[in-house]
Amino acid sequence: MSFVTISTWRMTGETETMVHVTELMRRKYFPGLLALGAKHSMLVDADLDRFAIVTVYPSRKVRDDAIDHISALRGEGAEEFGAEVMDAYAGDMLASSEG
Repeated sequence: MSFVTISTWRMTGETETMVHVTELMRRKYFPGLLALGAKHSMLVDADLDRFAIVTVYPSRKVRDDAIDHISALRGEGAEEFGAEVMDAYAGDMLASSEG
């Protein structure tokens, strides 16, 4: 069963933009999450100064084995994004529209 994490963020830097966050995600953070075992990761523009990162792992064990590295990526991201984590959620995927 897949395992999903969702972290919500608020931009704190006055000059930060979603374009900047998107570029960093594509260049650095998506490859980093995939290297840690994620199957898929998405950046969602949630509001004027908020965004969410949704990541799907093949299992809870894969995510748990990488949790220290994921925490380190979040810390780096907070600095580079000019944003702070508001909330983080995780749980088993119960249903999906994909196969």
